[in-house]
Amino acid sequence: MTMQKIFALSPIVLALNLHAQSASSATNDTSKVNEDDVEVIRIVESRIQRISTGATGLGLDSYDTPQSVSIVEDDTIANYQLNDINNLFRHVTGINIDRTETDRTYFNSRGFDITSMHVDGSGVPFGNIFVGDMDTAIYERVEFIRGSNGLITGLGNPSGTVNYVRKRPKNESAGNIDLTYGRWSNMRAVADVSTPLTESGSWAARAVVVHQDKGSWLNLYGNTRNVFYGVVDGQLGDAVTLTFGYSHHDNNAEGNTWGAVPQIYADGTQADFPVSTTTAMNWTYWDTLNRNAFAEVSWFINDNLNFTSKLNHINYEDQSELFYTYWSTGLDRETGLGLLGYPGKFSAEDETLIWDNTLQGNFRAWGKEHTFIVGISLADSDTSDLDSAALSGFDVMPAFPGWTGNEVSRPEWAAPIEAGFSVVQLNRYYGAMQLAVTDRLDLVLGGSFIDYENEGESWGASTSTTEDGTSPYLGFTYEAIDNVNFYGSYSDIYQPQYYLNEDLQPLGSAEGRSYEVGVKTRFDNNFLVSFALFRTEQENLYEFLGYDDGDGVDDEDYSDDFTYALYRGVTVASNGFEVEVSGPLNDEWSVLGGLTVLNMRDEDGGDARTHIPRKTFKLLADYAPQWNEDVNAGVSVRWQSEVYADTAFGRIEQDSYGLVGGYISYAFHEQLSLSLNVDNIFDEEYLGSLLLEQTFAGSPTDYSVTLRWNF
Repeated sequence: MTMQKIFALSPIVLALNLHAQSASSATNDTSKVNEDDVEVIRIVESRIQRISTGATGLGLDSYDTPQSVSIVEDDTIANYQLNDINNLFRHVTGINIDRTETDRTYFNSRGFDITSMHVDGSGVPFGNIFVGDMDTAIYERVEFIRGSNGLITGLGNPSGTVNYVRKRPKNESAGNIDLTYGRWSNMRAVADVSTPLTESGSWAARAVVVHQDKGSWLNLYGNTRNVFYGVVDGQLGDAVTLTFGYSHHDNNAEGNTWGAVPQIYADGTQADFPVSTTTAMNWTYWDTLNRNAFAEVSWFINDNLNFTSKLNHINYEDQSELFYTYWSTGLDRETGLGLLGYPGKFSAEDETLIWDNTLQGNFRAWGKEHTFIVGISLADSDTSDLDSAALSGFDVMPAFPGWTGNEVSRPEWAAPIEAGFSVVQLNRYYGAMQLAVTDRLDLVLGGSFIDYENEGESWGASTSTTEDGTSPYLGFTYEAIDNVNFYGSYSDIYQPQYYLNEDLQPLGSAEGRSYEVGVKTRFDNNFLVSFALFRTEQENLYEFLGYDDGDGVDDEDYSDDFTYALYRGVTVASNGFEVEVSGPLNDEWSVLGGLTVLNMRDEDGGDARTHIPRKTFKLLADYAPQWNEDVNAGVSVRWQSEVYADTAFGRIEQDSYGLVGGYISYAFHEQLSLSLNVDNIFDEEYLGSLLLEQTFAGSPTDYSVTLRWNF
């Protein structure tokens, strides 16, 4: 059996709302602009020309970036109703999600957990578990950079990085209201309004408000989400722009699982329960609150040089009362008996302050123009985790399935104690340069130096670590012929790990390396095809061993063996290739999708991390018929090969499966449209993950109707 009870991992960095805006210079022909109009040109052009710093920090587009990059725009997010990051991630090439519980999710790319989330190209690693349901309504696009990302992270692993690009004010008044109703009483309302604050447009504001209340195919489970996001940007004088904003993300789940449904019986037979089956009790809940205040000052020193300073304050709160189901001898297939109960009450608070400073520009040398960036990022984070022991509820459970959620009453709780804490300082110094060697050959060179210190404890065992080191980044692009770019990149990276080994000592850092070579072809209509070969390596990567209470006694009834989760370090390597297509095929069709094939081996040459599919295919295809401009439609396809996991009772398997969905919308008026969304049209049955031997069924056929008013 497997249970996740990790207090040392700070949930605040699961949803870091860090902020960085890639500042653009004024229009190329500034000599013709009236001096009185400079403030308008600065901020308006900055809004229009903002481009990603997600992969290298240098503001390169996908074609010129020497790594694999997928970008999901806000219209795609809206069309396919990808309203939270779990739904969004599962549609992206090379990205997989493991939903082992209703409210904790693992993401992986190229065989390894994604541990680096960024907003507007800046961020710090968060760990490998995401808690709650993060809404996507406040983002204008989300970028997925696969492979190592040492230039903008310096700390993490070589799986990939996700970069959220937040919505900013538009140059004109605009807004929309979306009202959605779907299966399982899913009700959602979104208002998104942007308006200039001055006649010139040099100051503008934008606000996004979301309310969602939804049920689930799982018995008892429900979720309520309230989001507010506000941002103002504008100009101070001729050369300085200011941005400040605030986001508030309140996510409340009830009837949620801690752990999930057992997937194998004691006799080795794989279980097959109805899709609605849950192990939750009706009093369980998990509430999370993320608040982020941010400010940015950008100074256009001249047309070739820009300095940006960003300050972020993030506060995270977490409250939960949970019920875990475990076993010692296993679940009996004939009687349904053998499960035991384990309630828990937890709370956490995390406060993080981050100050980022970058100097970005371009220069001419050897007859060519080159770009560069240098930066300093200083971050401090304080985390405290409290545990209130249950005074009842450790019961022998009745036959499973068939529970109603009333089998165990809500316990009385003891006074809270501090189960874990951490005080983290992360200082990063980095730089990168794109050198134009010839008209067709560019080199990307850079490095990141990290000074990392964590003072922490988990249930009395020290998790304190101190790390420092340098991560290099080497890359190139070579345009052999027009619109055909060959590329390659290398980066190494490391990840401090909070896990304890069998001696109750910190496991130590995992070290990794990422290699990638490929080719990208861009067509006249901006349709992009890319092919990548990659190799990814990890050493001392955590692998779960079991639980222990530190007394050296193996308690047969498992009553007090859950104090510590113990891990060992393993070496794993993955090799594979990806093919991806993105952009318009013609005037009516556009696509985003790709195929990933990988092979994973451990240090002994055996299959590793077998819960991760070796082949995946993702596709979003949109159709805008010229014969009727009021109609839009799209189809989504996602497929994965078989996976398996070996347990103490035997092997759990998930056959390959494919899910088909889509949407169709009709505009009754230029301001009013109605759309229908359907997912898993053929009602395919599948499991949410095989990472653990407990999980729950994936969603059956889902549908919703959305009314949109643009104004």
